[in-house]
Amino acid sequence: MVEDNRSGLELLSRAGLSRVGARTLILIALNGHLQSVDIEGALGVGQSGVSSVIRGLTVTGWIKVEIVPTQTKGRPRHVYMLSKPFSSIVDEVEMMGEWEISAIHEGVDELRRIASGDVCDR
Repeated sequence: MVEDNRSGLELLSRAGLSRVGARTLILIALNGHLQSVDIEGALGVGQSGVSSVIRGLTVTGWIKVEIVPTQTKGRPRHVYMLSKPFSSIVDEVEMMGEWEISAIHEGVDELRRIASGDVCDR
């Protein structure tokens, strides 16, 4: 299901997410909320890989963690969900792309000035 979104995965990877991070973000967006074990099973990655990815997505502000106490004496469960609407995340990714395009244009302009001989002495 996640792999059906190849162009979206590629865009998220270009925005700085690892492949697993991009897949995790889309998986949570499609399902609303998931536990680590759900992500591990769906993506075929281990618990430490999921923890690392979730930490990164939390730092970006895209994922939040809800701690749910268990009925028994076990550790509480962590439930992962988007911290904002997925459309807002998409807007942020689009802005990142626009900044990258702008930087490319500035670099090309500078290279064209060099090519034309219009270079300031430094």
